Parts: sequence; C-alpha cells; structure tokens
Amino acid sequence: MKIQKLAIGAVVATVLLFLLDWVWYGMIMKDSMTMPGMKPEPDMMWLVIGYIVFSVGFVSIYGSWSGGATKINSGLNFGLWTGIMVGLGLNLVWFSLSTNMTLSQTITDAVYVIVKYIIVGIGVAYATGHPGDGHRGKDSGGGQTP
Repeated sequence: MKIQKLAIGAVVATVLLFLLDWVWYGMIMKDSMTMPGMKPEPDMMWLVIGYIVFSVGFVSIYGSWSGGATKINSGLNFGLWTGIMVGLGLNLVWFSLSTNMTLSQTITDAVYVIVKYIIVGIGVAYATGHPGDGHRGKDSGGGQTP
C-alpha cells in the first residue's frame, strides 16, 4: 500500500474511532461503563497516540486483506473479523481476569466494538480505495497464470 493511502486511511480510521468512542463511552454509556481505578478524564495525548498507532496497524493490515469484491463487503468483512478478535475475544479474556465488569457489560461492549470496527473497516475501504476499486483481475496481475 502506498504511503499516501496509508496516511489517508489512518486519518479516517483515527477520526472515526475517536468520534465513535466519544459518543459511545463519553455520552451513551458514560454512567454504566465506569470502572474502579479509571481516571476521571483521559490523558488526551496518549489517547490520540493510541488511536493513531492502532489506525496505522488497522489500515496496514487491511491493505493486504482480500475480503470482498466491493468496498462495503471488504470493509465489512475486515471490520467484522477484527471486531470479533478484539471486541469479543479480548473482552472475554478481560472478563475472565478481572472483577471490574459484569458479563452483561462485557457482551454489550463486545457488540459495540464489533459494530465500531465494521464502520471503521468500511470507512477505510472507501478512503484507501482498496480492494473493490476495479484494479483486480487479469490486467493487474490477477486471474489466470500463463
């Protein structure tokens, strides 16, 4: 993936992640997702750095993904599997290790994270134009081999 597409995709992913999490955790679930030991307000510098690092990795891995013929299908598939891995998988691990979350909170958060990464995956697919951008087939090195 070219650096321009990686940068554009990372900016789109960072903005989407920040906005979606702000609405979900900062507004909708503000009262029900507070945990012991959490800061009253996040350290914004480290929050933004974390989003940028995650977004660069997300877009970079997405660049090698071949999950669908259209941008929506590809972004949806990538986001779904990323959400299942990160949202459901890691939330269940955290649930097994801590006393801070109930199973209901764990599942609610997992569903949100899956939906979030589907939205981000579709946004990245449109921002990077990959795949489903019309460049897959015989003329671009795909298809039958001689």
